[in-house]
Amino acid sequence: MCLEQHRGQRTQDNRTAFEDESQRVKIKDAKQALNESIDTEGHDGIFEEQEDFQDQDSIFKFSHCDEGNLKMFGEEYCLDSFHKNMSIYGEENWCNMEMVVRSYHKLTECLEIVSKFVSCYYPNVVVEQLFVRIHQHYFHLCSDEEDLPDAPAEVVLAATLLPILLIPFIVYIVVWKSSLRD
Repeated sequence: MCLEQHRGQRTQDNRTAFEDESQRVKIKDAKQALNESIDTEGHDGIFEEQEDFQDQDSIFKFSHCDEGNLKMFGEEYCLDSFHKNMSIYGEENWCNMEMVVRSYHKLTECLEIVSKFVSCYYPNVVVEQLFVRIHQHYFHLCSDEEDLPDAPAEVVLAATLLPILLIPFIVYIVVWKSSLRD
């Protein structure tokens, strides 16, 4: 009788307490399995040359991508670890790719594993959004090129006027040469 009353109580989003507990257990089991997968998985990433990257259709043919769990696990396991590493490096080193590349690679691997775990293709829209957020937060001030100073005004003026002034002279020479032939 007590169990029936417990099952009959509804939460705010109209689920029973029993359903809430069931969901919590599923998430707990998934987290444990994901932790084991991340700890044991050792690979160098997915590349287009690899056959398994090309054949994801056969792996996920009858599966449904759980984007909600992908986002939750990706943020909880992958992004949190990346944020911790980046805070250790300090903001002044965020653009130093020699320091950041290992953490970035681990983030990529982690998101690949999480995607596979929740039966999603990799790459996918959720992972792309996570990377965009990472880049907007940490790498928006980074640049591959050095900031070059503008050329002096005299150099710009000479480089612009010289070809313009040479055009009438070249036209005159062409007309003069063609009149000599006739």
